Amino acid sequence: MVSIETQRLLLRNYKATDFDDIFVYFSSEEVSRYEDFDPMSPEQVLALIEEWKTMDNRLVAELKSDRTVIGSIGYWIDGEGHHCIDYDFNPAFGGNGYATEAGRALVEYLFHTSEVPAVYADCDVKNTASWKLLERLGFQRMRQLDQQSYKDDQNGNPIMISTYLYGLERV
Repeated sequence: MVSIETQRLLLRNYKATDFDDIFVYFSSEEVSRYEDFDPMSPEQVLALIEEWKTMDNRLVAELKSDRTVIGSIGYWIDGEGHHCIDYDFNPAFGGNGYATEAGRALVEYLFHTSEVPAVYADCDVKNTASWKLLERLGFQRMRQLDQQSYKDDQNGNPIMISTYLYGLERV
């Protein structure tokens, strides 16, 4: 089990009791717009929590002040062995620096606990909030990747987008 504490947040493993808070943002069109998923049903959120609650690379961001789960943050390892971060936060808590605080803590954890040499991330070029977050965290834009597809439209056709690829090396 992972527990990363910041000034205002606790990054920790998922729990079944997180459902109400998590459903708010994973069922949101605003959150899913730039993601590889559509707004989730209650059943999909329950299945996600069940799958992710034992995974140490999938964490929630919980406010220490009142124990509200305001986001999800984690990492995955791609086919080349690169550690890549991703995140989703409840827009109702935006503009308070929580995503920056959580992102900084996760990157520090990866660099110092897992001793990875670099961390990567990508985001839709239209997702200004996401790429600005990555730049606040010190990530450098490496290149733009065109003709990427992460999900299909209602007819099963791939939705083609452009993404920015970012990297941050351990210093």
